[in-house]
Amino acid sequence: MKKVLLLSVLIVCTTAIYAQKKVQIGVTEILIQSPLRVVTVEEKKSECNTSHISDMFIGLGMAVNDGHESYMPIFYGNSYDFQIGIRDVYRHNSSPLAAGSYINLSVYSYKLDKAYLNNPLVVNDLGVINKEYYRSSNLTAGLFARLYVGKHLFVDLGPYGEYAYSRRYKAHTVLFGQTKEKKITYRDGRRFNPINAGVQCSIGFSDISVYAKYRVTNCFNPDKIEMEVPRLNIGVQFDL
Repeated sequence: MKKVLLLSVLIVCTTAIYAQKKVQIGVTEILIQSPLRVVTVEEKKSECNTSHISDMFIGLGMAVNDGHESYMPIFYGNSYDFQIGIRDVYRHNSSPLAAGSYINLSVYSYKLDKAYLNNPLVVNDLGVINKEYYRSSNLTAGLFARLYVGKHLFVDLGPYGEYAYSRRYKAHTVLFGQTKEKKITYRDGRRFNPINAGVQCSIGFSDISVYAKYRVTNCFNPDKIEMEVPRLNIGVQFDL
């Protein structure tokens, strides 16, 4: 009887040595056998097929006159636009095509060159106007398609919309008289169109791009002001 019991215990112990059971908790797999040991299973990472790039940018540009007769003459060295905003780009794997969007705040400042001679904005003052400015503060949003020509070289093209939440025309006038008093007059901003739209094209390399913006709509209300500032602006943008 003792020999039978001893043989049974030996069989059970031998079986336990080679028997094993796996228990997985999270990413840890516990292997129960003799002796007891713990095996860690590598976590499988899910592959992301779409990459997302988000960055801030600043831009500085200037107006370009294409000889259109209805454009107001401006001083190009003193006329500019400035922008600061955020851009998002979505790209599928290493595809040459991508899509993106951006939103930015911008300021347009145009120093006009004797635009009062055409009387688009100015009412008669008893004096001589020597400086005129049209300025607006804007909120801009746009969409674009991007084509990667090289690893860091790309071309963007797409529409944009713009809301001018501040529109003002400022005239510096020297009044007639012996005192030569100077007067600054702000004109009616309701003559300016608060909503504009256009197309923007950019050619970029890494964190620098050159852009051209063409405003499709009239900056002013055509039924109130026949002339307008140039529609084409070119400039450069830098990613921060």
